[in-house]
Amino acid sequence: MVSLAPGIYNNLLILMALGVQVAMCYKRCRIRPLVIALTMTLGAARGQSPDEGQLARFKAKARQDMTSIPNYTCLETIDRVRRVPHAHKFEPIDKVRLEVSSVAGKELFAWPGSHHFEDRDVTSFVNGGVIGTGIFAIFAHNLFVTGNGTFQYRGEEKLDGRGLLRCDFRLTPQESRWQVRTNDTSEMVAAQGSFWFDPGSLDLIRLEVQGQDLPHRLDLKEAVENTSYTRIRIGDSDALLPHRSELTLTHLDGGMSRDVTVFSDCHEYRSESTIRFDAPSPTPSDVPQPQVRQVDLPAGLLVPIEVHTAIDSKTAAVGDTLHGRVTEEVRYKGRVVVPLGADITGNICRLSRGGLSAVGIELSEIEWEGARAAFHAELIDLDRNPAGIQRLQTYLDGETRKVVINSDIPDAGIFYIEAARFRIAPGLHMLWRTLARSGRIVE
Repeated sequence: MVSLAPGIYNNLLILMALGVQVAMCYKRCRIRPLVIALTMTLGAARGQSPDEGQLARFKAKARQDMTSIPNYTCLETIDRVRRVPHAHKFEPIDKVRLEVSSVAGKELFAWPGSHHFEDRDVTSFVNGGVIGTGIFAIFAHNLFVTGNGTFQYRGEEKLDGRGLLRCDFRLTPQESRWQVRTNDTSEMVAAQGSFWFDPGSLDLIRLEVQGQDLPHRLDLKEAVENTSYTRIRIGDSDALLPHRSELTLTHLDGGMSRDVTVFSDCHEYRSESTIRFDAPSPTPSDVPQPQVRQVDLPAGLLVPIEVHTAIDSKTAAVGDTLHGRVTEEVRYKGRVVVPLGADITGNICRLSRGGLSAVGIELSEIEWEGARAAFHAELIDLDRNPAGIQRLQTYLDGETRKVVINSDIPDAGIFYIEAARFRIAPGLHMLWRTLARSGRIVE
């Protein structure tokens, strides 16, 4: 005779009793609830709890959500504030706008209005201060697509008045890929945290991440990031994407830094190899497209620029697009290499407000009829009068008052205004000198 364990024997008795009930109620009862009961009992007999099954279903759905959405990009707006030790309120640092996308689990960034994403870390766009990575896609991808980390199911919990299901997790630095930067120091850190999901829709609602074993070089006591998710219509699909995130860093001296990030204007892009933001106007397929000649500008060219975009400290943000034009022909070896009136585009790359406000401008591309050139240059002079700037920071050089300009950011120029609030009107005249990048000279 085969001896059965008490647990298995009891389960068999339950199944037999349910079978009798099914037979008795076949004609007058609904069979579906009994089938569900049988399924749950069989699951318990195999050693899998209903809670574990719910978590497995959520992870499978999250993986599907994150691998089946179309190619997309979103506008990321970051408000950065800080609180010095012993202070009671946060003071604004700046506002940053970037385009962000996710490709193969990697976050890519670009200035708004750029033609393509570059393989640059977010820290190369934001100079100084606190910034974090991973909130747009990396954390969720590592947890639910790659399957990194260890999990512990916690069960039902109230969050913002909703009954959600919670699960805790842990990630090593290699699994988290969370890059935290404070000023000039950047480190990959381990993480632990929790996520909450809806028991009905199985949608991810919130993800909370806390830094663990923070390297001493970061000078941080605590790093916490909270991200909320929502469904957004992109093309023909409803994509589950981050909506708002808040990164708070507590420093060892008691000061705090906070980045509040909001994602908006998410849309689909279609491209085989290059992510483009500018949607070309539809043209008949039988009309040949004009060829744009790519020009490499030699180093040492002096390029006078007039900026057409106003910069108002109340509304402007790092990342805002700037437009202007070349005000004189630019010649090299006796020939015109950049014509008068060529269009130039760039972005604000620094905008700090205070008693002495800093304005950084990065010009990236010049375009004229049939030609386009990347613009790598340094700012060497600017004229305050056409733009109505009255309080530029200057220093005396003999009898000439020169504007203070530095080049902390490559391919950019930074100048200073002695005012907490200011407005630079359209018409700012600037003089730039090109730098060698490609090593090739225009023939």
